[in-house]
Amino acid sequence: MMEKLFNIDRRIIFVFIALSVLIPFLVDFDLPIVANKNVKKVYNKIENVGKKGGTILMSFDFDNSTKAELEPAAIAILSHAFMSGAKVVGIGNWPNGVALAKQIFAKVSKEYKKENGKDWAYLGYKSGAGLFMRSLSTDFQGTLPTDSRGIKTSKLPITRNIRTIRDIDYVISLSAGNGGIEEWIVFSQSKFNYDFGGACTAVMAPDFFPFLQSGQLSGLLGGLAGAAQYEKLINKPSTATKGIKPQSVAHLVLIFFILFGNICFLGNRYLEKRKRGQQ
Repeated sequence: MMEKLFNIDRRIIFVFIALSVLIPFLVDFDLPIVANKNVKKVYNKIENVGKKGGTILMSFDFDNSTKAELEPAAIAILSHAFMSGAKVVGIGNWPNGVALAKQIFAKVSKEYKKENGKDWAYLGYKSGAGLFMRSLSTDFQGTLPTDSRGIKTSKLPITRNIRTIRDIDYVISLSAGNGGIEEWIVFSQSKFNYDFGGACTAVMAPDFFPFLQSGQLSGLLGGLAGAAQYEKLINKPSTATKGIKPQSVAHLVLIFFILFGNICFLGNRYLEKRKRGQQ
């Protein structure tokens, strides 16, 4: 019996994994979602900026390839900024992320009835990554003279008083790779020492823990789980909260089969020793 379990057909495992992903979409249930301290830090920073009517710079450093993980985080953070009363300026270091960023701003600003140019502005993509970040930090309007509509930043109510990065209260990078969180820290934050937070894909999150420990990164949303935690904090469950359910159930199924496999292995080895002892 133990040997049969040990040699279970792998297709049975595939069926269980498929069901673990499918069933959460068909059956409505709640999972306990508790925000970790790094997610709470981003939330608290935005709350404080909103209370004084300050400005947040959001850098959309991702594209459609990581949309599933980072778009929910972007929407949750932008929603919270508008809810709290903060103004938001958007930019990007990934050219293929421009259309995505515009869609997010259009959707969320419409929901909260925020005015383009006054409450928010999207200034588009600029090449150069690290050099762009450094230039932006010292000469904001010179580096980004117009918004995505072609209107001068020196004329927009939201940007006309922004001269350097220190005129912005909080900077957030939504990062999927190069031209994201690490470059912001290396080329800009480490020199100008401003409040900086981030959101990234789950696989990247451990790479940024040293920056959290050093204080260069004040908070971090890691993957879909981080976005779901943020939705919980702002009491607005959406895409991330729905998406984390099948992911969590699938993880539990995988953990079960890992434990099951080890138990079968140890049991099979014990039976083999017992047989040898009886011979």
